[in-house]
Amino acid sequence: MADLRLGEVMTPDPLTTAPGTTLAEAASAMRERKVGSIVVVDGSEVVGILTERDLVRATGSGAHPTDERVDGWMTSTPVTMQPTDDITHALDQMFERSFRHIPVVDEGGALVGIVSLRQLIGVAKLRKVDPWSPGTGKGLENITVAETELSYIDGQAGRLIYRGYDAVELAKSKSFTDVWHLLLYGDLPTDDSFARRTAELRAAPLDTQTLRDLARSGGTFMSTLQAAISAAGAAWMLQPWLDDDPAKAEESCLRLGAIVPTLVAALHRLEQGEDPIEPDPNLSHAANYLWMMHGEKPTNEQVLATDRYLILTAEHGMNASTFTGRVISSTGADVGSAVAGAAGALSGPLHGGAPSLVLNMLDEIGAPERAGEWITNAVQTGKRIMGFGHRVYKAEDPRAACLRETAIELESERVALAKAVEATTLETLRAAKPGRALYTNVEFWSAVVLERAGIPRKLFTPTFAVSRTIGWTAHILEQVRDNRLIRPTADYVGPWDRKV
Repeated sequence: MADLRLGEVMTPDPLTTAPGTTLAEAASAMRERKVGSIVVVDGSEVVGILTERDLVRATGSGAHPTDERVDGWMTSTPVTMQPTDDITHALDQMFERSFRHIPVVDEGGALVGIVSLRQLIGVAKLRKVDPWSPGTGKGLENITVAETELSYIDGQAGRLIYRGYDAVELAKSKSFTDVWHLLLYGDLPTDDSFARRTAELRAAPLDTQTLRDLARSGGTFMSTLQAAISAAGAAWMLQPWLDDDPAKAEESCLRLGAIVPTLVAALHRLEQGEDPIEPDPNLSHAANYLWMMHGEKPTNEQVLATDRYLILTAEHGMNASTFTGRVISSTGADVGSAVAGAAGALSGPLHGGAPSLVLNMLDEIGAPERAGEWITNAVQTGKRIMGFGHRVYKAEDPRAACLRETAIELESERVALAKAVEATTLETLRAAKPGRALYTNVEFWSAVVLERAGIPRKLFTPTFAVSRTIGWTAHILEQVRDNRLIRPTADYVGPWDRKV
């Protein structure tokens, strides 16, 4: 079983059709054979695959089944494998790219079979490589670690839901403080009492000299912010919630959400040799953040740009930093330690460190007419193109779409260049990597919008922390209210029976 190959588990003689077949004819053939997909062939060449999901998508879009052809709705040039390929590799491809069927072809490219996700999981369980079994999912991919009411990511449809509301609709119609209340308590506020309450909590418990010492520590900005969050928790004398009244965790979460913008702005100004600016309780959360950063009242456009960004990045499921915060809080530790740990996870380039690199890339490209040459060279040389692809979304990231619209609405000076780079990159990547679901992610247009808001690129990741602190604290409260110590297992792959 250890060397089981696709040729041993595939279904031979798969259902096929021609590109010009109608959707109705294809659906009828699939029903008759009781299969979930049909391989589209042109002669002996596999040119596409049509699945039940594609038929549902076509129906939902109003396509007439007897008028529309298969080639208008199929996945073109699908990923194929050979009978000698290992089943584990096929499973990895299915989970990474979010599809359920792989045509199997011989060395000459002729179709010889098909394998489904259900088939492979059934076999994989026998081999103890089931990706949903404890200890076998690297990076905990596809493993559920908690139940949450906070958000849902529909990676196939490209939707992000906050407690039942579409996050994009919230970003276009509500303030960040409204969404903060929603994530913590489950409903949108009915008055301004929550906004006034959180505005009164913005003053940091650390004096200027302590902050100045932290700013001079020589570490990265995010490591300094992490230390400042821990120092604030110590100044408040936060205690492990397990040894205290759990209700106090809620107040601690509110205070942390309120002071992180204050800490970011103060540390930034001290690094620049300027004194911190006291928060203004009369300003909104976004406006106050910009005020403390620059010492001047922001424009309405800058506030709108910041508010939308903060709302769209406040919460995003069980990402690395959120999971870190929940793990720490599951031990009963104080809330400050959990938020500081989450900030540490966010500091990594694979999580929160990429938006500023998008601007560096745009600087290097320089002009729209240079986009094609630069992107083609980057693909050919294996250079990373910032702001494209996502581990969860297999459709356009809705946050990216909203921020693109925001950048255009606010007439950002980068819009023309960014649109040219986006269009060229997507066209080039899809040609180079057929079958991959590649779209713009939130980082690309976040960079353009944050620059339009007047936020220095050095503060892009710290600004991400300003928004995501709200998601972290909402998850921490969920953990506190229904806690179980998070303790995953690991597969031991080392040697046995060694002698001393």
